Amino acid sequence: MRRTPFATIIVFTAATLAAPAFARDEGPRFAQDRLDALVAQHKEAARNIAEAPARQTQAQQDTQHGAS
Repeated sequence: MRRTPFATIIVFTAATLAAPAFARDEGPRFAQDRLDALVAQHKEAARNIAEAPARQTQAQQDTQHGAS
């Protein structure tokens, strides 16, 4: 099927006008928000890693008491 110049212009115009709607804000505010999210994620992961040995010990004790 042959494209008409009118259809090509409509598609091009729609794509041009829609592009800003999907653009991300890559400014300093976005960078700071992303950094804050990563720091919070790291803090949570570090807490979980620190608590892992205690949870493992508790699970072993529960298993030993349950088997007795």
